[in-house]
Amino acid sequence: MVKFAIYTFLGFWMESIYVSIYKKEIYFSGLLKGPFIPLYGFGALIILGIAPFAHNNFDLFFYSMIACTFIEYLTHFFLQYDAQIQIWDYTVFNQRFSNRICMFYSLIWGILGILLVNIIDPFITQCLSIFHPTLLNVAAFFYVMYILYQFYNHHFQH
Repeated sequence: MVKFAIYTFLGFWMESIYVSIYKKEIYFSGLLKGPFIPLYGFGALIILGIAPFAHNNFDLFFYSMIACTFIEYLTHFFLQYDAQIQIWDYTVFNQRFSNRICMFYSLIWGILGILLVNIIDPFITQCLSIFHPTLLNVAAFFYVMYILYQFYNHHFQH
């Protein structure tokens, strides 16, 4: 739960910075109110879970690309059909499928998977080692509960 919370938070900032640069204005990404995008937390955990099966960075790139593109597709599908929300639209990309996924971002997911496993996660793991595990778990618990509260309010109140 701790790493889910961290990668949900880091994903929010990474995407917000990227979109702010793209739009040339400050923009905070995400559907929910707060510094979190759960898609990145789930994606990171799945990549870390499949990383032991990758024999090299090419495998890791491929597995990350496929897994995260699948998560992206399912997330878009769920948001569009269950909550009638279309949070992203890839109509500007030629290599896309149902405007839910596109080749450009699939390749980005592969690159991020390599960076996550080889650089980011080892650094995060080292940083976490200085904190007491109970403190980390309690903080992560409240963070994730707040995410669920935001999801509940957004999903069921509209």
